[in-house]
Amino acid sequence: MNLLLRPATRDDLPALLAIEEQSFSRPRWRPADFLKDRCTVAECDGQIAGFIVVREVFSGNTHTRAEREILNVATHPDFRRAGIATRLLENELASGAIYFLEVRESNVPAQTLYRKLGFTELHRRPKYYSHPVETAIVMQMK
Repeated sequence: MNLLLRPATRDDLPALLAIEEQSFSRPRWRPADFLKDRCTVAECDGQIAGFIVVREVFSGNTHTRAEREILNVATHPDFRRAGIATRLLENELASGAIYFLEVRESNVPAQTLYRKLGFTELHRRPKYYSHPVETAIVMQMK
């Protein structure tokens, strides 16, 4: 498998929306949402296999590392369990910033991946998600 990680472009939006719709029970992202912040796509043999969207919360300075929030990560169903999300996350985490994210309490596979990469649970936000109503686990990677 030949995997290329690159910045998302407008031409990628239909594929990103399709992955979003196939990955979440109640997709909420619109096309413009993917390009508001930094979106990286994983392209495998010319097909978009997954994406990650990250927002910089604090750019950092000489004494403090940057802080970023991982807003969205998803993999096309045909490419799941092939390490795509891991590669996208490892690529992003290589920056050395401090990262935060929220994950559904029921999304055990994602929690397992995040923990494998070094994320730890900070706290929980009851009723954070809707459709269905569910607690969010807030995680941090230092």
